[in-house]
Amino acid sequence: MKSAKVLVVDDEPLIREIILRLLAQRGHRGTAVESAAAAAAALSAAAYDLVLLDNVLQGTTGMQALGGLAKLTRAPIYIMSGYTGDDTRVDVVLLGAAGFLPKPLDFNSIFAVIDSLPEKP
Repeated sequence: MKSAKVLVVDDEPLIREIILRLLAQRGHRGTAVESAAAAAAALSAAAYDLVLLDNVLQGTTGMQALGGLAKLTRAPIYIMSGYTGDDTRVDVVLLGAAGFLPKPLDFNSIFAVIDSLPEKP
């Protein structure tokens, strides 16, 4: 995939900014929002190639929001979390996420996910 459009959902402004900058440095386009509700609005308004969804958000968790957000997009949704136990990793997949990215983030893992996305027609 030459250039991916990524939705970043994280309640931490610094994390959103860092991810957006790194995406831009690699030629990808990112949009960042702070909540599940804002993510739903963004997904209703535009198509994305990938969604990076933090698990700990204000008012809900990424895992709680996952089902509703998945109905709004065909993009794979990856849950990001500092809770890295096996139970969390299994729950994420059982709930329908495409995968799990542990925090602190390894940005090479994010780029590997992007590189694995199918080419756009």
